[in-house]
Amino acid sequence: MTRQTKKILTIGILAHVDAGKTSLTECLLYTSGTTQNRGSVDKGSAITDGLALEKSRGISIKTATVDFTWKDTYINLVDTPGHIDFSAEVDRALSVLDLVVLVVSAVEGVQAHTLNLWESIRERQLPVLVFVNKIDRAGADLEQVFKDFEKDLGAQLFALNYGDNSQHDAPKVVDFMDLQPYLDAPILEKSFENLAELDEAFLEDFLESSPRELGGNLEIILEKAKLQIKGQKLVGVLFGSAKMDLGIEAVLDTISTLFEAKKTRQNGFSAKVFKVEYDAKLGRLAHLRLYGGNLKSKDVVWSQNLQKELKINQVFQRKLGKLEQVEGIEAHEIGVVTTSDLVLAGDVLGEAIFEGDFNRIHQAVLSVQAIAEEEKDYQKLGEALEILDIEDPQLDFQWYKSEREFHLKILGPIQTEVLKDSLANRFNIVANFLPPKVIYKETPKRSAKGSVRYTMPKPCWAVMDFLIEPAPLGSGVSFTSKVRTSDIAQKYQNEVKRAVPWSLKQGIKGWEVTDLKITLMAGEDHVMHSNSGDFLLATPMGIMCGLEVADTDLLEPMYAFQIKANSELLGAIVSDINQMDGQLNTPTFEGDFFVLTGRVPVAKSMDYGIKFSATTSGKGRLKLTLDGYEKTDFGEEKVRAYKGVSPLDRSQWILHNRGAFKAEERVR
Repeated sequence: MTRQTKKILTIGILAHVDAGKTSLTECLLYTSGTTQNRGSVDKGSAITDGLALEKSRGISIKTATVDFTWKDTYINLVDTPGHIDFSAEVDRALSVLDLVVLVVSAVEGVQAHTLNLWESIRERQLPVLVFVNKIDRAGADLEQVFKDFEKDLGAQLFALNYGDNSQHDAPKVVDFMDLQPYLDAPILEKSFENLAELDEAFLEDFLESSPRELGGNLEIILEKAKLQIKGQKLVGVLFGSAKMDLGIEAVLDTISTLFEAKKTRQNGFSAKVFKVEYDAKLGRLAHLRLYGGNLKSKDVVWSQNLQKELKINQVFQRKLGKLEQVEGIEAHEIGVVTTSDLVLAGDVLGEAIFEGDFNRIHQAVLSVQAIAEEEKDYQKLGEALEILDIEDPQLDFQWYKSEREFHLKILGPIQTEVLKDSLANRFNIVANFLPPKVIYKETPKRSAKGSVRYTMPKPCWAVMDFLIEPAPLGSGVSFTSKVRTSDIAQKYQNEVKRAVPWSLKQGIKGWEVTDLKITLMAGEDHVMHSNSGDFLLATPMGIMCGLEVADTDLLEPMYAFQIKANSELLGAIVSDINQMDGQLNTPTFEGDFFVLTGRVPVAKSMDYGIKFSATTSGKGRLKLTLDGYEKTDFGEEKVRAYKGVSPLDRSQWILHNRGAFKAEERVR
């Protein structure tokens, strides 16, 4: 049977850091016969951890793809980072998966990032298989993990095997068809109860039969459960240990028999780019998943992002971490292509329509400045950061040439360590990063008028009056025009609307402006002197003039927090939250544990995770999620200087935009 005639699946392995995700990947490769030896995370020999920093720290930083065959199924496997600082990689991987294998530690159970991952999996309506790992470890509590998963994640689970760790020195997994001696175990009782709620015929058997009688119908029960798992009404759970090779074949069998490839609504060629990286020899590489048709070198395909046709130069596939050139790839395969055009992650090739605009697992609220240790590397550092920005657009790299500054957005402090390592190893640049700063925003304090008369030096003519008004927190930006097209032609009004977003990139306190209403109240064009560029140039001057009159309040980002810890620690943790000016809801109690929710300013809670871990001895759960912005007290330390040429500096702004001198205006 050839690869093209096999069933093809793309699966992702997701987990909270240290749950054993990469170890499971290595086991799947070894058990399937793809590798001769199991790679080790601890020894730095894992196939999917190719970066030097991944090997030295024993963590995954970048998504990595490998492929293998199990029985009649060809599987593309995407190993993803577990640390939340690299969740942008996970976001991009989720867009091309048929199935998620969610790894949960039998010791730590449901952790903070497990909740984040679950929310993203469910939002995308992806099938999921849960693998409860490390059942061999001291402290593994399978029943509690099963119970917590159902309660904390709102899922109905069904155990497809059973983990028996009653003998600590000889744990084992029991196949579903051999479960008769364990049918009174709470995990199996709850699994059967969950199935009974969805299957009326089984409900009657469940209520009227003893465990021994149910044990005679395990094959029928399993088929009924599989039907509900396929319909995503139940979530299948497998127990095992990657370290001891327990339950690995069960994972492979379940993946290959229970799940199917995602179908698109269109026929014909379609592909989605989920990762872009640079190779020292090959240049820019675009990783894509093909949904329909086939793709070969020299093919010409349509890019929805670029809105043009582009030529595929070469096609590769990764084989055990190494690129191998291939003639082409078929539907549902993953490939790597080179092209002369700037393809970005998220681009769709072909005419297919994919669902988008999903919430990110984690959003950047921190900014850092990168500085070359040696002045001679200034230009080289800027060029290197531009490459890293293409690989990870969430960095939102800004190069302010007049100030000679490089700024990036990051998800967390570990990300700067990775950036520093990448710059040193890939580009031979020694760079330092200043301490991260919170990204504030601005919003108008009051309503105000902003006017601009751009009529000199001719030829030019753009006259406009704007009304700037505050809007409710979280409402964003709205623009309307009350000007007749006889006063300002529609084509010019379109340019005004187009200029509004980048007019608000920096306000009078140096931050992006949001939560406001902008109305074009009056204005005029000139039949001879006006052109579209005049209104693009003048719009920021008018809006900034209005903001200067209105003045602005600073908005600071807020985290919504969810804390679960031992009840004995409630007082200490409440004290911590109060010291950070947090907002507390009434705690709830579950046995020896409490659950506390509320909101806390990002600026005062950036380092709280370290303190929380110490307070709870690593046994508590702290989940932080960006939860909008709130007005904050003014402070000079929160204000930053305008980067580049400000529209309030009228003469310089006009000269800059008319090309009299160059200043940084980076347009994406």
